[in-house]
Amino acid sequence: MSKLRIIKLGLCLLVIVGIIAIFSGCARGPIEPGETNYQLKITVEVAGKINTDDGIYYIGLDTGQTGIGPGSDIGDWEGYYYYVKLDSMGCYLYPKEEGSAILLSYSTSDIGSKLQVTIALSYLGDPESSIDINAVTTESDGYTIYDYLDNYFSINTTVLYSTGEGISSNDLEDDEADFDIRKVAAEITN
Repeated sequence: MSKLRIIKLGLCLLVIVGIIAIFSGCARGPIEPGETNYQLKITVEVAGKINTDDGIYYIGLDTGQTGIGPGSDIGDWEGYYYYVKLDSMGCYLYPKEEGSAILLSYSTSDIGSKLQVTIALSYLGDPESSIDINAVTTESDGYTIYDYLDNYFSINTTVLYSTGEGISSNDLEDDEADFDIRKVAAEITN
């Protein structure tokens, strides 16, 4: 075989391998621990409108180390769970251990009944398999509870576009609709 023929064959083989590499991407598949571009998107829906002037919205996150998910008593979260706190000062992610809170961006829906927060999985210590999630609303004092999910729910962190959802069947008075949780949904995105 001539030298020119070997070079042509080699180039053809490289082109074929390149085409296969381009079209064999994975849109849905395992997430490797440590991939910082994957995120947890959480949406909290209330009966009224998100109102940080009169109350606080909390989201508790268990990354699997405790064996049980966050309950409705936010006083038990510190030191065991990561948690998001949205109040009139802003939206922050608090670490399990002592440390500084991370300022998060958030959005509300056009009609104001949905709060959406996106958190990089790397902020949560790159959880290996799942995250347990609960949401709680309180008065501005941070202790008097308005509402919480019936039970925490879990989301698989090993598969892109995994989803999870929790509900609250508690019915609050009409003047407390801004803190009456209807549903909490979560999704792993990139």
